[in-house]
Amino acid sequence: MAASDTAAGDTAAAEAAVPAPGADVLGGASLPAVRRRVQWALVVSQILGGLGVSTAVALAAVLAQDIGGSEAVAGLASTSSVIGTALLSLPFAALMARRGRRVGLTSAYAVAAVGGLVVVVAATVRNFPLLLVGMAAFGAGNVAGLQARFAAADLAEPLKRARAISVVVWATTIGAVLGPNIAAPAGSSVAPLGVPRTAGPFLWGTAVFVVAGLLLHLLLRPDPLLTAR
Repeated sequence: MAASDTAAGDTAAAEAAVPAPGADVLGGASLPAVRRRVQWALVVSQILGGLGVSTAVALAAVLAQDIGGSEAVAGLASTSSVIGTALLSLPFAALMARRGRRVGLTSAYAVAAVGGLVVVVAATVRNFPLLLVGMAAFGAGNVAGLQARFAAADLAEPLKRARAISVVVWATTIGAVLGPNIAAPAGSSVAPLGVPRTAGPFLWGTAVFVVAGLLLHLLLRPDPLLTAR
C-alpha cells in the first residue's frame, strides 16, 4: 500500500510539473493576459505613431516650399512620404512574415526615425533632394501604423477581431488629432539649435518614433504573429 501511495504521489507531482499547453510560448502567462498586453502596447504605440506622423506632415509642404524655393515643389514632400510608404510596405511585410510583428514594427519605426533625422539635416543644409529621401524613409511610420492593425488581430478571438482592429485604428486618430496642435511648439523648441522651425516637428517625430519602437520591443512579447502560428 505504501509503495502504491508513493507511486501515486510521484505521478501527481510529475503531472503538476508539466506546463500547460502553450505555456512555454506564452512565457508562463495566460492567453487573455497576453492579449491585453499586446493590445495596450499597440494602442499606445499607435497614439505615439499617429502623433509623430501628423505633427511632421502638417508642415511638410511648408518645409518643401522653403527649401525648394517654389510653391510648385511644395507637394513633393508629401508625395515622397506616400511613395516611401508604398515601397517599404512589401519588405516590412515580408520581414514580419519571417521574424514576427515585434521585429517588423520596431524596424519600421527605426527607419522612420532615421528618415526624420535626414529631413532635419536636409532642412539645415537646405538640400532638396536629401529632403525627399528623408521623407520617403519617414513614410515607414505609416507602414508601422498600418501593419499594427494586423498585429491586433493575430491573437484576438475570431468573433472579436474586428473590434480589436477598430480599437487600434481609433488610437491612431488620437495622435493624428493632437499632432498638428503641437507643431508650433515643436518648431519653437529647435530654433535655439539653429534648425529651421519648419523642421522642428520632424525632430519631435523622430523622438516619438524611437519611444514607440522601444515600447513595442519591450512589451510585444510573446510576438503575436508567431504565437498565433
